[in-house]
Amino acid sequence: MATIFPFCALRPNTFYADQLVFGAQVVIMGNGRTEKKLAPLKDSLEHTARLRPETPEGQAAGYASIDKTLREMLDKGKLWQEQTPGIYIYEIIQGGHRQTGVWALSSLDDVVKIHERTFDDSVRRLKNYRQSTGLEGSPILLTYEPDQKINRIIGEVKAGNNKATMGNASGMHYLWKIGDPAVIRELIEAFTGIAAVYLADGHHRLASSVRLLQEQRARGGKVYDTITSLYMATDQLCIRAYHRVFQPEACIERESLFKGLEKDFIVRRSTDNRPVEPEAKHHLGMLVGGEWFHLTPRDEVGTLVDAELLQERVLRPFFGVNDPGADKRMSYTGGRNAMEELLAFTAVHPCAVAFTLCPVTPEQLMEVADAGHVLPPKATWIDPKIPYGLLIYKH
Repeated sequence: MATIFPFCALRPNTFYADQLVFGAQVVIMGNGRTEKKLAPLKDSLEHTARLRPETPEGQAAGYASIDKTLREMLDKGKLWQEQTPGIYIYEIIQGGHRQTGVWALSSLDDVVKIHERTFDDSVRRLKNYRQSTGLEGSPILLTYEPDQKINRIIGEVKAGNNKATMGNASGMHYLWKIGDPAVIRELIEAFTGIAAVYLADGHHRLASSVRLLQEQRARGGKVYDTITSLYMATDQLCIRAYHRVFQPEACIERESLFKGLEKDFIVRRSTDNRPVEPEAKHHLGMLVGGEWFHLTPRDEVGTLVDAELLQERVLRPFFGVNDPGADKRMSYTGGRNAMEELLAFTAVHPCAVAFTLCPVTPEQLMEVADAGHVLPPKATWIDPKIPYGLLIYKH
């Protein structure tokens, strides 16, 4: 079941949405664990409200600055503080896809099935931020099997046409606020009937929130026992490829690598050296020395998803990557521009070895989570990615 609650949101004045929400659009390439970062513009909420300094002194100054800036935005009418709680229907249209879901608070005591490991340092940083600011500027993404009653309520709310519209050339975002107590009660009841809830995106945010709640309860006093969540049925999700790049200290000896790989894989060159973008599971692409290859397992690999297949049969035995989440030689490119970013990275680092994977399906995601199995970090890239600041919640 899912336990959801309405909330009073901080919302951007739609007149200032371009400046506050959609200003962070610059992509920066680099190495390390994350190679795609947003460079927020100075006046965006991404810049003003997401500071995560490391030192105690820096944290005190940074979090005080966040609070001051948000108050100034409220005073100037750039942000609105909702006075009555609500649950929101959210819809995004991006890249030809329309995705719709329910945006609410959810209980951190609910059982949510996860499928992916997290980076400890990221969890620590997010926990400190949450503890110091109480702010949530973007929701975690939860998914569930489609439900007729929930779909009916969503359709009825959208038919009311009292929506807020924001967006730019990269996508449009629509919000319908449900303020009617009767409809809120009906929606809350409908969510209690969901058999299982799965975490699609936001593993670090959920893990950090649960860790903080445990610490708060152990100390006594106030607790942050809810988290802003966007619930989307599995038929609304868009799961994209998440590729890997290994950057060795020196260029590898290719023939030796092929000799080892051929024990487990059929290795063949890509026709006309076209980039390999797998469309079937257990089919991997490999870019090494400027040439593309197909890797197909010689034997049955069972229920392994492709990120596990790559980790257990290639990255660990041939490159010594025992912990892909902590190994700084690993980089990841995912989403709509995954191949473009991978090619840009390997052009700058010609000794790097890149691997392309087929996207995980929603069914695979649920099977993994149902089995209590956890995938390597960065195993799934799931859209939508909600811009920071569309709805803000402050504990």
